Order: sequence, then structure tokens, then C-alpha cells
Amino acid sequence: TGFFKAVQEGKAELIPPVETPENFRGKITYDRETCIGCKLCLKVCPTDAIEYKEEVKKIKIYLSRCCYCAQCNDVCPANCLKMSNEFLLADADKYAKDLIVE
Repeated sequence: TGFFKAVQEGKAELIPPVETPENFRGKITYDRETCIGCKLCLKVCPTDAIEYKEEVKKIKIYLSRCCYCAQCNDVCPANCLKMSNEFLLADADKYAKDLIVE
């Protein structure tokens, strides 16, 4: 995991570079400021990867549970969820900081 961490930090690169295909469904990105707290993403998530934080009316996504179906992205009326091209998500700790999006 040291090499992958170095790649994520921009200190190393994969050779040859690995290009992702168009419409690749990688790590979910979340724009907290745009989120309206409607909870639609929770309702469509087949793996219960999304938790609602009532105190702040925002969500928390556990990527270790995510199946990358993009249903949350499709249903979001505020378009605050998007699929990125990032795919280096392996970690021995399923609750690692890089595997939780909030």
C-alpha cells in the first residue's frame, strides 16, 4: 500500500499510465455544500453504503460497502454526487480515511 499511497500523493506514478474508459465508475466524490439532505441516495443504495448524519443533514459514504452502481449519482437532485476516475482504493482497513467520503 506504500506505493499506492505515493501515487495518490503524486510522489510516484504508474508506468505505463493506466487510463480509465469513458464513463468509468470510480471513487464517489461528494460536494457537501451542494447537498440538500434529501436522503434519496440512501433510499436507492443497494448496499447501505450511505449513512445520514442527522446533526448536520449531510451524508457519509463507506466505499468498502459501495458496489459502484452509481444509482446515488443518478437520483441526486442537487448533483452533488459524481463518479471519479480514481480506482486505487485497496486498504486492509475498511474504515480507512481514504475509504470514507464525507
